[in-house]
Amino acid sequence: MTEIGGMLASAVLKVVTQQIGSVIGSQVRMQRNFSDDLEKLRMLLESVEAVLKDAERRSIKDAAVRLWLERLKNSMYDISNVIDEFEANTKPAARKFAIMVSCHTVVSKITMANKMKKMTEQLETITSQHRSFSFTTDIRSNVQRFVDVRETSSNVEEALIVGRIEEKHKIMASLCKSMAQEIILPIYGIGGIGKTTLAQWVFNCSHFKDYCKVWIYVSQKFDLNKIGNSILSQISEEQIQMTERQMINNRLGKLLAGKKILIILDDLWEKDPSQLADLQCMLKVGGGHKVVVVTTRDEEIAMKMCTVEPFKMEPLTNDLCWTIVKQKCAFEFRADKERLELIGREIAKKCGGVALAAQSIGYMLQSMTYDEWRLVKNSDIWNILAAEDASSPHHVPASLKLSYSSMPPLLKLCFAYCATFPKGHSIVKDDLIHQWSSLGFIKPVNIFSTRQLGENYVSHLLGMSFLQYSKSDLTGRLHDKDVTLFTMHDLVHDLARSIMANEVLDASKNGSIGGSSCLYAMLTDCSKPLNLSVISPAKIRTLRFLDCGKIVVCGAAFSSAKYLRVLDLSECSIQKLPHSIGRLKYLRYLNAPRMQDQMIPKCITKLSKLNYLNLRGSSKLLALPESMGNIEDLLHLDLSGCWRIEKLPKSFVELTSLVHLDLSQCYMVDGIPEALRVFTKLQYLNLSLRYWIQADRQHLRGLPEVIGNLTKLRYLNLSWCMRAIFAVPSTDKINSSPGRCSISENSSTDQTDSFMDHISTLSNLEHLDLSENIYLVSIPECVGSLRKLHTLDLSGCDELARLPDSMVEMDSLKILNVKGCHELDNSILFRFNLFALLPHFVVHAGDGESSSNFVLLQHANPDELQISRIENVKSTEEVQSIKLVEKQRIVELKLEWTAYAEKFVDDLEVLGELVPPSTLKKFEIQGYNCVDFPAWVLDISHYLPNLVSIMMVHLPKCNNLPPLGQLPNLQSLVLERMHNIMKIDEGFTGGARAFLRLERLELTGMEGLEEWTTIYSSGEDGTNKLMFPNLEILRIRDCPKLRLKPCLPRAAYWVIWNSDNVLLTQGESVTCTSASSSPVTTLDVGSCELPLHQWRLLHHLPALCKLTISDCNDLTSSSDIIRALSSLQSLHISSWRSMASLPLWLGELNSLKKFEIWGFKGIGAFLEIIQQLTNLKELQTVFCPELKQWCESKENKLKLAHIKETVHTLLAICKLLLFLH
Repeated sequence: MTEIGGMLASAVLKVVTQQIGSVIGSQVRMQRNFSDDLEKLRMLLESVEAVLKDAERRSIKDAAVRLWLERLKNSMYDISNVIDEFEANTKPAARKFAIMVSCHTVVSKITMANKMKKMTEQLETITSQHRSFSFTTDIRSNVQRFVDVRETSSNVEEALIVGRIEEKHKIMASLCKSMAQEIILPIYGIGGIGKTTLAQWVFNCSHFKDYCKVWIYVSQKFDLNKIGNSILSQISEEQIQMTERQMINNRLGKLLAGKKILIILDDLWEKDPSQLADLQCMLKVGGGHKVVVVTTRDEEIAMKMCTVEPFKMEPLTNDLCWTIVKQKCAFEFRADKERLELIGREIAKKCGGVALAAQSIGYMLQSMTYDEWRLVKNSDIWNILAAEDASSPHHVPASLKLSYSSMPPLLKLCFAYCATFPKGHSIVKDDLIHQWSSLGFIKPVNIFSTRQLGENYVSHLLGMSFLQYSKSDLTGRLHDKDVTLFTMHDLVHDLARSIMANEVLDASKNGSIGGSSCLYAMLTDCSKPLNLSVISPAKIRTLRFLDCGKIVVCGAAFSSAKYLRVLDLSECSIQKLPHSIGRLKYLRYLNAPRMQDQMIPKCITKLSKLNYLNLRGSSKLLALPESMGNIEDLLHLDLSGCWRIEKLPKSFVELTSLVHLDLSQCYMVDGIPEALRVFTKLQYLNLSLRYWIQADRQHLRGLPEVIGNLTKLRYLNLSWCMRAIFAVPSTDKINSSPGRCSISENSSTDQTDSFMDHISTLSNLEHLDLSENIYLVSIPECVGSLRKLHTLDLSGCDELARLPDSMVEMDSLKILNVKGCHELDNSILFRFNLFALLPHFVVHAGDGESSSNFVLLQHANPDELQISRIENVKSTEEVQSIKLVEKQRIVELKLEWTAYAEKFVDDLEVLGELVPPSTLKKFEIQGYNCVDFPAWVLDISHYLPNLVSIMMVHLPKCNNLPPLGQLPNLQSLVLERMHNIMKIDEGFTGGARAFLRLERLELTGMEGLEEWTTIYSSGEDGTNKLMFPNLEILRIRDCPKLRLKPCLPRAAYWVIWNSDNVLLTQGESVTCTSASSSPVTTLDVGSCELPLHQWRLLHHLPALCKLTISDCNDLTSSSDIIRALSSLQSLHISSWRSMASLPLWLGELNSLKKFEIWGFKGIGAFLEIIQQLTNLKELQTVFCPELKQWCESKENKLKLAHIKETVHTLLAICKLLLFLH
């Protein structure tokens, strides 16, 4: 795909031109000749830039032009290195030692001048050649144009499945009609056409609910051992890494024997017949019934692998492509749509039936005029090398190339840089932007900062579908839970790699060595010298190490990269930062978290161009170098979690360029307020502590006096900080709750109000976090002056009682979090309906045709979120706009619709767009009123793998439960008032090894539930397994029709209220691998109309030792029941229905040690019963006035002498209320 690789030349030239301008514009002292050379060079580049647009357009067809552009680009990189070298040698810091200037310095300047003169001559030779091509000059403005990032677009996944329903049915028919034991069905077709999406449909189809399921992303690097280990790991749910093929096959044979297995092999590229034969043999191991679906781009591979006829994915129709294009370009809102339709349909035809291509083209078109649409339609890219593309295994649709070619120059460079990440890698948004900046791809212009431009570039790439949000779980805790992750579609990654061509080295590909043009390297061994991997290590600009968590980094791995700008060691084991780091004098970005040494080398302060330094989580670090202030260009410093640092060096105050400073969880460090006094450029400051510090550690004292200097601050986090700011008088008393202290309200209010006065002068503040500060009693009126504030977090401020009236006038405020503010008057909160009140957000419908207030959640990213009255949402676009799936901080989520309320949008459509983030641990859905669930709920284990708790409440129309059994971490499940659910059976499990961690199950108000089949077939020779093998607590309330069969669930603690049929359960003898005698030890029965002698359930609870009976009037028993209760040690009987006496059979419970009696009015046979209970140790009577009076008489106390403890009381009212609740 070299025909578009030349399009990077203009971007690189622009970067170098800006670099030259920056040097000339600075006050750096230069030799006159050198200054003249730079000015001459800039003029030369400007003249070349004027013809580059035509040159890049012609490079699509003309190989000679492509070669010229390649030479020009390489020359630009060389000039950039020379300029960097010059800047490093003339750094202002060096002028401190002007008195020590030596002959070496003079020689260095002469050398620089000579190098630049040589570069200029070389560039003149290259640029002179452009005249022979007769390029035309582009006189149009080169202003970069972007689409409004607020505009919504259709869901990417929906676009990818447009028009594929029929294909799904055909594939399922093909799989179902085959009677063979092993079925291998390949799905093949061009890249981006939807093969993987179709395979996901198969994977989640209810037809395979009884199958063990395995999903493997194979990719171009074929590794049969990895495939085998992946099958073993997913089936056994254990991490398996075997190296011997025979061992893998032996283990597969044992594990898969007799099972029903569904295996998806996604993206298979391997063509070697012997390798494919070995794969087929591995898939046959173990016998049983196996269904294997293979996706591949290659028909030849499909034919070699198949046992049934392969399925060819046909392109989407032109009409469907046009539908996607219209969605992405907001076609219906254009005034000129009638003129555009014919052109648009022609463009849609050129998308080749590929949904991804239609998406990128559609987004590109939305900001273009009618004439520009015509230029797109007639572009040469549609037809260039079409034959080569069609046969290429890395075929990229022309539409993607056209979308790329339409980008502004610097955006092209930013997109192409994404090729420096491995395929399938999760890219952290903030890291990506910082790396772009460190390489000079983005620089502040006019009113836009570097950060704003970076966000704009990201939004543009997302809109084009060149970046996509990643659903990857944050494994290994390498990132914060609130980071935003991106990934790239394989097809888009292929495009980026082809553009970068020889500039990227990916060492994960066997035998890869970086050539002389290599600028960006991804290596897998941080202990190996760089020159063993790259021919020209000095040219490397970005170096990242992958999967090196167990490999100790050594200096030789990067020290020879003379012109290195970006070094990422985040996936390395950094026992000690090598001293050779000091040689990288052009380094701008260093990511070295979790360092294990007590010190960082002093030579790091020689990195005068460093602007990004991340040492987060280096918990053993004791101090920073004394000369830290020498890194004068440092913009971003992250020391979060470096909690052993006790003092900042004196030179720290010289880091006056800092824009981002993170000192969170730095509990011991002194000197912060003094340093902040001069950090007037700060935009981000995080001082949060998470926990209360010891009372004598006021390391932030003095902060109120300096905070007002930080006038550019946009983000301020002071969570848990107030105690570190204000001194605590010695006479203060510590509250009973651990870690909490109290000071007088007046003192607290005066201090915090004064502090808030200073904060309120920060006119640019957008995000303020004051959470977990119990000193906050009120927020003063002055906070209303923060007119740009959009988020205010007051959660955990449990003494906060008042919010100011001025907050109502804060037009920009979108998020207010008052979770845990127990003293706050709820009536006050109703005034604040103009922003999202968190954690409980109430949706309000707008007037007329306007939208609801749902869009206010765009800025919200709390750890807990409850959204109620969702029926007031007016469109799915509103729901899409908040991008819930991106809010990676959320761990608890409740979605609530009001029962029987009128709705603007169907519940199914709304819930389909409310895909939660993968970080979610607790989920509750209430009032959802549709029969079916959206796709993400039916595949919930894929979307929410970390879920621990689910509550499904009042879903009146739902008649089938989603397959929750495959959630690997689910521990608690509550189903309440789902009246149309009639049975719970193995469809609920979603497949084998279901509900392995579920400990708590509640079924409440399930009035239609008639049957719970407590076992399911595991697929192993017909073996039955209990549905909830590790259940500890089972609560069944108000389920009058429910019967359990064929055996009892295993749970130590049972609660059965108003569910008489459950008490009639009689466990049957069935083959169940985990169903020995029930381990029930505690049973709580209430509101039962059945007489006790009919409670057949008691016959199957031999381990029962504690029984509670509440409001069950008929306690007539039988000899069988008495025998069933022979091991009972604790009995609680309560009656609020005026039961006058206790039944005599209670005296036969010889093992009873504890007896509680609640609410009985008389005495009856109490004496006879109590004298038979010779092992009784404890007796309690509550609200039994006559019995209490009898027991307290002197005469009767002697009759109770064998009982060690007797309690006769009305009991603490709180305990009574708790029991009644």
